[in-house]
Amino acid sequence: MIAHSFPQAASLPEPHIVRSLDSVAMRPMTLEEALKEAHYRDRDIFIFRNRTGQLLVLHRMRDGKMELIETPA
Repeated sequence: MIAHSFPQAASLPEPHIVRSLDSVAMRPMTLEEALKEAHYRDRDIFIFRNRTGQLLVLHRMRDGKMELIETPA
């Protein structure tokens, strides 16, 4: 008699890789400049470096708001 069985671990889906140079800034920029650039290029994800060289990611959420993701130094 089996009292309890654990579900099988769900398999992870294969990652979808997108290579795009137009969603990466080639020069350092301020947050305001990056927001304008992401909006102008109509990108959901925009990667840039600030003036101090820190890597930052802008991500447009489903509700249209932009989220700033800071990477560890």
